Amino acid sequence: MVKKKISITYVIGDSSLTGAPRHLLSLVTGLDQREFSVSVILPQGPLADELQKNRITTFLVPMRSRSDVAAVNAIRKLLTRYDPDIMHAHGQRAGLLARIAVKDLPIKVVYTEHTWTKEFRLENPILHWAHIRSMRMLDRLTHKTIAVSKAVADFLIKTNITKPEKIQVIYNGIELITDKPHQSEFELLRKYHLDAKDVVIGTIGSLNIQKDTASLIKAMPRVIKRFPNAKLVIVGTGPLQKNLQRLATKLKISDAVVFTGVINNVADILKTFSIFVLCSRSEAFGISILEAMKAHVPIITTKVGGIPEIITSNRNGLLVNPCDPKQLASTIMKLLNDKKLQKKLAVGGYETLQKFTTTTMVHETEKLYKNLSKRQ
Repeated sequence: MVKKKISITYVIGDSSLTGAPRHLLSLVTGLDQREFSVSVILPQGPLADELQKNRITTFLVPMRSRSDVAAVNAIRKLLTRYDPDIMHAHGQRAGLLARIAVKDLPIKVVYTEHTWTKEFRLENPILHWAHIRSMRMLDRLTHKTIAVSKAVADFLIKTNITKPEKIQVIYNGIELITDKPHQSEFELLRKYHLDAKDVVIGTIGSLNIQKDTASLIKAMPRVIKRFPNAKLVIVGTGPLQKNLQRLATKLKISDAVVFTGVINNVADILKTFSIFVLCSRSEAFGISILEAMKAHVPIITTKVGGIPEIITSNRNGLLVNPCDPKQLASTIMKLLNDKKLQKKLAVGGYETLQKFTTTTMVHETEKLYKNLSKRQ
């Protein structure tokens, strides 16, 4: 008798190829196809394209906001029709829409929290309070919550959003296999008007208030004064892009700052970086840190959220305080002046990757699914 596969429907509201979507792509393509059958509900976008390339069943549902009633109805219709064993929602928008949609259906519910830590703040304090309250209510509809770091788990427990027995920490992971290059280093330098002699300080992430790319731009005048050939490469897009471009102009360093927009294959651009910097105010995990480690690029990042669970200062990276451009500039200059330290951090970073592999992430998640569906 053939053993019935565990069926899982994923729901995600972001179809880019940034943090949470990249996590989901690694997860669904890594699951053992002999034991699991999967489908994904998501909006149209690069993630949907990649899933379809990998022959993953996808259902395209626009999710315009957290109050998108049409999306709730569409998700519920799909869940009712296909009746999966487990519905697994990723991120805030899908976490709300999908958990409302699954209410009263005989489906186990898993939710992965990719964002909230004690440092994370919504700008509107009333909205912040309301959001935490809604997370507590949604937890009643959830059988298991996955936290991408201990910092996330601690926040969810201390704010009474969930209980310790309902939460499990499963770190994000990446593939250790070397990525096939899409473009040569020379092509990338030419494309972004960089020179082989330039000292490239790079960052990757959404251009929003939490990533605090402004602090990195504010650090650059000091760095450029000491290293005139220093260039800042900012990979990503977001709501603050125009503000950040204006800031670079105001500081008279716009010629030394390159905004690349979205780059789906970050492995290539990382080859041009001398240093990778992530200066977030809040960071649940920071998968871009793992990408930099994989590329053997030394890292400077802030000691917030789940980052200290990855980075030990002076071993595999350097930790700085958030929102401190002066300290950040000093640390960048210190690292640029010390080739031995650069090499030490790059080697330490690559060794750290053994703890954060896709294989481990997938294996731990598979165990959670089996326990939840009572199959061993």
